[in-house]
Amino acid sequence: MSRAAKPAASRPAVSVVVPFAGTATAAQRVYAMLTGLELQPGDQLIVADNGACAPPAPAPVTLVPAARERSPGYARNAGAAAAGGEWILFLDADVQAPPDLIERFFAVPIGARAGAVTGDIAGLADARTLAARYAAARNFLGQRAHVSHPLRPRASSANLLVRRAAFEAIGGYTEGILAAEDTDLIWRLLAAGWSLEFNERAVVGHAYRTSLRALGRQWRGYAAGARWLSERYPDFRPDPGLARGLRLLRHRLGLGPGLAVRADGHDTATLGATSRRDRLLFLGVQIYLALEEQIGLRMSNAVGRERRRGRRRG
Repeated sequence: MSRAAKPAASRPAVSVVVPFAGTATAAQRVYAMLTGLELQPGDQLIVADNGACAPPAPAPVTLVPAARERSPGYARNAGAAAAGGEWILFLDADVQAPPDLIERFFAVPIGARAGAVTGDIAGLADARTLAARYAAARNFLGQRAHVSHPLRPRASSANLLVRRAAFEAIGGYTEGILAAEDTDLIWRLLAAGWSLEFNERAVVGHAYRTSLRALGRQWRGYAAGARWLSERYPDFRPDPGLARGLRLLRHRLGLGPGLAVRADGHDTATLGATSRRDRLLFLGVQIYLALEEQIGLRMSNAVGRERRRGRRRG
C-alpha cells in the first residue's frame, strides 16, 4: 500500500519519474520503492516503460508507454510529458530511495535560478562479487566531485530534481543517444542561465553491477558517451582510465600530482577497510575497465535501429 499523502502541502508538487526497461520482478521492486515515498497532494509517481515489459502498476503509480526508442533520454522525456508537478524528480530503477527523499530535497531552500538540484548517490555495500565490492568501494556515481567541478559541473539523473519550467525551456533530454544524456542536460541548463545545486542530505542508495562483464559494458557506454560529449562540446576532453592510471603511477614515483579525489569527494588513497587482497584485485579491475574504456571511446553513442523499434535485447 502507498503511504497516505499529507493533509497540507508545504512545498511545490513533485512528479517522480523512473525510466524502466527490466524484468517483471525488477518492476515490482521499483513499484515498492515508489509507493514507499512520502507524498503530498499534487505529487505524482510515474514509471516510463522503455522496454514494453513492465507489469501493471499499483495505484498511485502511473505506467507510461515509452518503447518507441530504447534510450534513457527518450524514456525520461516520455515520463516528464505526463508530469504536472512544478518539479520533476528523476530516479533510476536501480536506486533505493528513503521514504522522505522528496522532503529532504526541500529541507534546504532552493535558489530562484536553480534549474536542477542533485542529491547524492551512495553505493550499496555488496560483498558477493568482486565487481560489486569494487564499485561500492569506488562509488563512482557519488556526486560531490562532479558538482564541484570548476569548469563543467554535472550530475547524474539517478537522483536529480529538475525545475519543470527549466526542463521544458531547453527541450528536455537529448534523444537518440545511449549515454551522457544527463551530463548534456545539465550543461544545456547552465548555458541557458540556470544553476545546478547540490543537496547532500537527499541521498539514495545505488546497486552497482555485480559482474565484471556487466561493469565492463557500463564502462564502454560511459566512454562512448564521453566521446559524444567531446564532439558536442569542444572544450570538453575525456579523461580515460589509462591516462588517470599513468598520472597515479607518476604521483607514486614522485613525478606528478596524481589524482585528488574520487567522484564521491574522498581522497583516492582512502579505501576504508579494503583488504590488501582486494586492493590488488581492484587494481586488476581498474586495468580491465581502462581497456573497456578504450573500446568504448571508439564506439558510437547512437541508439541502434533495433532499439528504436523497441525490441528487447537478451
